[in-house]
Amino acid sequence: ITWWIIKITCWIIGSHYLDFLNNINMFETSTHSDEDIDRTKQYQEQAKREVIKKSYTSEKEYLRSLEMTSEVKSFDKFSIPRITQLTLRSNQFNLRTIRYSENEIIKINESDEYITLSFDLKDKLGEYGLISTVILKKNDNHLFVDTWIMSCRVLNRSLEKFALNKIVSVAKKNGFVKIVGEYISTPKNEIVKDHFKNLGFIPWKGKWALYIKKFKPLKTYINEKQ
Repeated sequence: ITWWIIKITCWIIGSHYLDFLNNINMFETSTHSDEDIDRTKQYQEQAKREVIKKSYTSEKEYLRSLEMTSEVKSFDKFSIPRITQLTLRSNQFNLRTIRYSENEIIKINESDEYITLSFDLKDKLGEYGLISTVILKKNDNHLFVDTWIMSCRVLNRSLEKFALNKIVSVAKKNGFVKIVGEYISTPKNEIVKDHFKNLGFIPWKGKWALYIKKFKPLKTYINEKQ
């Protein structure tokens, strides 16, 4: 008798269990956000780039073949949320790792003491979106690189050289004689330890300096979108 009671009880529970799961939507596919969709698309585009890269024996030829362009502009209300995200989350390609809230970024952008630059990147296969940001603080005769962040997704694309060319152009236009940078070491940003040195900066008062008059534009495979 006990065995039959157990069997009937299990059958009753089992017959209603699927209905219970169905009602709580436990196994329904969750809605994908735009960010998830974009990320999937970016992974697919990157896979195509890797295939193309294998057909070139020269890194230079490969980069040239991508037909990369970048739009450079000051921060605006559309880009500030993404820029804030970069300052808060970026750890590897982050020269000083200074974190800013969205309100702080807004104040910086509205201040006459700063020059702000954002960089997006696209190539013939797709768009990377906004992937680098630079905040320059005005001083008597130089611009101090308060923040320089770049997404690691675009490492080895010559974007850092493209960005420096733009920074120098802005400095020259505004009458500054040099650009001063600083590297603050963290456990995660060692990949940019020699960033300023590799770009031609020289040691200066515990920091790094680049004199505008001595600078020659760096070779890059990115064209600025006009």
